[in-house]
Amino acid sequence: MTATPAKAQTAGDIDALNLVLNMEYLLAQFESAAVAAAVPADRLTGNGIAGVAVRGGAAVSFSDTVLRSMVQEMANDNRNHLLPIRNVIGALSVRQPLIDISVSPTAPFSMLMQQAGVVGAGVTFNPYASEENFLYAMFFLKNVSVATYRGLASTISNRVVVQNFTGLLGAEAIHLATIRSYLYARGATNQRLRDNADKIAAYQNSLNGGGVFQGVSPRTRTTAVSASPITVANIAPAQSDGAVSGRSAGQMLNQFYLSSAATASGGFFPEGVNGTIRTSASA
Repeated sequence: MTATPAKAQTAGDIDALNLVLNMEYLLAQFESAAVAAAVPADRLTGNGIAGVAVRGGAAVSFSDTVLRSMVQEMANDNRNHLLPIRNVIGALSVRQPLIDISVSPTAPFSMLMQQAGVVGAGVTFNPYASEENFLYAMFFLKNVSVATYRGLASTISNRVVVQNFTGLLGAEAIHLATIRSYLYARGATNQRLRDNADKIAAYQNSLNGGGVFQGVSPRTRTTAVSASPITVANIAPAQSDGAVSGRSAGQMLNQFYLSSAATASGGFFPEGVNGTIRTSASA
């Protein structure tokens, strides 16, 4: 993202970018922890009432070295995303708020997987315990990141920022496609992976009162070039027009707060996000 002075943006641009910055803090911390890397402290400073802290995080024992290499790249990308976003916002950048990526029966990952039906009520879900669990966690987070960039792009008024905003969307979309491909491919011999991804997407839609999130199970489509419906893969969560839809700022916070109600904290951000946009939507 090309650095642009903060004064060149409207207040609305800065508010939206700061909201995205909160999201990128979460992505960078979770992915970096999974590959035993750290987010540089000088990329976490700024304005806001919450301190710079993270609850939890652990390295994943990857048996698939290709997957580990891909996650290392994703973690590096998300750490790097912090720099251009902060450069564009300038002195008005918010600091990293308190982030919870811990492991317990009441931790955010456990709560969302319980609500989705991936694990039973009161059961701990550990996203670092296996590649399968990690893929589920990444599926949730990357679903939100792509929907957020897609949804907020239309709210940015500065054309330079919009141009670079779409660059970050492109990176996140490739990350999501990679995770979806792994779940889809592995699900060909282990149906549980596709079933659980479908459950997670359904839960995400429930947080927004319906919506655009999709699982990875094959879909039946009617096409203009086929006389009868055909079954296709579900790598891209595209709608009937072939495009991926977005979520609003408030809907994005529903996802990260794990609440379908209007609230200013919860889930992965126990004290809320930093910035002007802090309250989730009411589904």
